[in-house]
Amino acid sequence: MKLLLLNPAYPFEELPTPPFGLISLAAYLLERGVQVRIEDYIVTPYSRKRVEKILSEYAPDVVGATAVTMNVNTALTLLKEYKEENPDIFTIMGGPHVTFDAQSILDKNDQVDCIVRGEGEITTVELLESINSLSSLSRVQGISYRTNGRIFHNQDRTLIDDINILPFPARHLVPLNRYKALTFPLNMTTARGCPYNCIFCAGRKMMGRKVRYFDVKRVVDEFEMLSKMGFRQINVVDDLFTSNEKRCIAICDEIIERGISHPWNAFARVNTVSKRLLEKMKQAGCTTLCFGVESGNQEILNTIKKKITTEQVTKAVRLCNEVGMDSIGSYILGLPGESPETVKESFAFASGLNHSYGFHILSPFPGTEIRERHEEYGIKILTDDWDKYDANHAVSETSYLSHKEIDRIVNTFNADIEETISLIEKDREENKQLSKKYMDHFESRDNLLFSKELITSELVEEYPGLDGGAGVGETIDDFVTFIETHTNFTRDSIQRRLDRLFSLGCLKVEKSKNGMDVKWAEFNSPCA
Repeated sequence: MKLLLLNPAYPFEELPTPPFGLISLAAYLLERGVQVRIEDYIVTPYSRKRVEKILSEYAPDVVGATAVTMNVNTALTLLKEYKEENPDIFTIMGGPHVTFDAQSILDKNDQVDCIVRGEGEITTVELLESINSLSSLSRVQGISYRTNGRIFHNQDRTLIDDINILPFPARHLVPLNRYKALTFPLNMTTARGCPYNCIFCAGRKMMGRKVRYFDVKRVVDEFEMLSKMGFRQINVVDDLFTSNEKRCIAICDEIIERGISHPWNAFARVNTVSKRLLEKMKQAGCTTLCFGVESGNQEILNTIKKKITTEQVTKAVRLCNEVGMDSIGSYILGLPGESPETVKESFAFASGLNHSYGFHILSPFPGTEIRERHEEYGIKILTDDWDKYDANHAVSETSYLSHKEIDRIVNTFNADIEETISLIEKDREENKQLSKKYMDHFESRDNLLFSKELITSELVEEYPGLDGGAGVGETIDDFVTFIETHTNFTRDSIQRRLDRLFSLGCLKVEKSKNGMDVKWAEFNSPCA
């Protein structure tokens, strides 16, 4: 069968990475003989004309889309337009939102034929086999579907016990060089599952409370492969990388023993790190740990079942500072019991710690305890407009803090950061000396903005090339002129940014039918 997988767009401000769920699923399907293509609309501009082109060229039997809550409407629109172009295509959706909102999604969206709930690999294989053989879907565990106007929810599928049966993600199916151009990192996982039960997170319900681990050798094999792909950073995106200290140290020891030198970061909990572990992680190249702190108020931490203390937060940050590792604290405003006083407490607590921190706004996602029991927790949900569930806009409020006040607080916080950056940028424009941290920030931002313009305006695709016997240097110079004509970037800036992209292998000059052209380079190795 031919399967087309869609990755719906979401804002560049969210720093997207290659669609890990899709490339993981695709790798498993490829091993079982399914033809798979991925349309990644984060780094490939979407158009109805492109839909027609893909359907004509690839002619998929099944089209599937993934989504988180904030882009589920975008995914539904994509499926609608693919279905309109070819009503005979069977459409599926997967991901955390539709897993826990299957009834509503199927009830309101005729363009969706089936939903794969939870872990998708084995379920999708069985689903495709049933579609191909025209057999009943009733025997496929882990799906919800519509038949003759009725919606059915088959029993849940048991999670994969030994995840080492899963191959490396099929990263070659997405335009990796565009992510590299944007300075975004690569993602990998070393485990699935989370033993904790925070009321604002559906991770445990999605992937289980038992942590299932990839073998240490397999983890480092993948890490070593990614370290050679030219990305600035690798993100270990386990729900909790530090859930098992002995195993973490074994992974770090293997990285060190192989002599792999590449920066990486991970998510951790403040109650699962020790100085010994942090020293080993730093030695293995870990530069930053992100801690979910959520609140500086202990009563709120207890209510949301975070199972940490503010003392543990303080200690974890201190240990990171002692070993020379950066840490970032992530806070959520609008949790149960939030009031003007607890907000002040959280701001005072965060600013009193010697590390970076940021504030998001509570989004009661489908599948979370806080959504299912919001009245008991004193939370009023204001809207089911999923586009607003981006953790940057208040979609709920507490008895003591209105949504308008929550928005005001976070907007003021973000505006203060932007003002600080603007002042530092003014110093930069006046050629004042800046710290390496800020110089790196501006360089990364400028590279992102330039590459974003190349991608969203399709400047590489629109460049007509040079006819005749032009050489590489002449073609690049002409490409600089083309970009200068179509953007507001200066010629010097364009040249500098293009030099970076060519040196990274993101772009290439190649012979065309009539002369020379500039193209996005591709990763050709299936293991990439």
